[in-house]
Amino acid sequence: MAEYWGIKVEDIFNTMKDRFRPEGAKDVDAVFGYDIADEGKWKLTVKNDAMVVDKTDSLSGCVATMSADGETFVGVNTGKVDATNAFMSGKVKIEGDMGAFGKTGKLFRKFVIAQKEMTTKDYLADMFATIVPRFKAKEAEGLDACFAFDLGGPDGGKWSVFIKDKVCTVTTTIEGNPTVTLEFNDAKDYVDFILGKIDAQSILAAGKASAKGDINMMASKWPTLFEKYKDPMAGNVQEQELLVLKKTISLNEKFSTGPIMGKFLKGLKDKKIFANKCPSCGRLQLPPREVCAECRVRAGEFLEVGPKGEVRYMDIVYYAMPDPLTGVARETPYGGINILLDGCKGNETLPHFIRKDQIEKIQMGWNEKKGTRVRPVWEENRIGDIWDIKYFEIDE
Repeated sequence: MAEYWGIKVEDIFNTMKDRFRPEGAKDVDAVFGYDIADEGKWKLTVKNDAMVVDKTDSLSGCVATMSADGETFVGVNTGKVDATNAFMSGKVKIEGDMGAFGKTGKLFRKFVIAQKEMTTKDYLADMFATIVPRFKAKEAEGLDACFAFDLGGPDGGKWSVFIKDKVCTVTTTIEGNPTVTLEFNDAKDYVDFILGKIDAQSILAAGKASAKGDINMMASKWPTLFEKYKDPMAGNVQEQELLVLKKTISLNEKFSTGPIMGKFLKGLKDKKIFANKCPSCGRLQLPPREVCAECRVRAGEFLEVGPKGEVRYMDIVYYAMPDPLTGVARETPYGGINILLDGCKGNETLPHFIRKDQIEKIQMGWNEKKGTRVRPVWEENRIGDIWDIKYFEIDE
């Protein structure tokens, strides 16, 4: 069988068992066919969260059959060929139930190319073979130069890179009088340098490399002429199935409330309610905030307000969401109210709750209409929290 990118068609089928994902086959009960030109035919049977793949002479009984040449089939399975483009161009054909065949995409983990380790000689061949494709002609305007590389050691060699009229060529010899010549005692050090494993200063200081000719040309111009070399081995990591752990994590954290909110919370502990006043517009903020929401100036003056007040708005809630702090849903129905505390005006209201058995008695106040007067009911043991106020009740 032929190889494509070092992979045979049968490699794809032979690894299907190991790559099979039973969780992807929950709703699949079918036989799929593969007709690979000049390579053979295969049947994939999926049933009861299991699969069997066999080479065959007949594809009868398949709900859908994929036809392709060997190169396209291997390319699609390894990511070398775009599956959509292959299908649209007719290189891949699906006969039968196309929707059913689409389910095969979730049956297997991706086929990963098992690459061999590259030697120094392999790297050098690839580095110089990719110089022309990586060349940036726009950066070579008016440049006429020859960069020579004399790399020693058993895997080394000689190369020349010519740049003229915005054209780049590479030879495997050093000819004439190069603009600059870079010499390495060991070609492996050059490979490590290009891969970023060692730096130029360390190599030069150790006497392992040297440069002759226009050194500035090599140091300043060469890096701008080419795209960075990409290590073919980079990212060669075998795909692993993710392990998912479902766990609730509780973090016992403490944080500072700061001087503004801290004053408000401490006041609640002492059965007092504080707002702060903007020095510019005179607006009260409740709960207090460090900066006036209207004037954007620092508001530092505190005033005690309430604790009694007038109900301005009320919402009766029949479907409650769980409390984000406790996870417990409040018993319904309940009344959420906004109270204009004594000393406040306009929309400077405090949100809280009304006593459950008094919901029907609440009168909201707006325009000239007065709302029901209410007072806070405090917890006996207070800790400096908005829930130090259990709820508000009608002030009778």
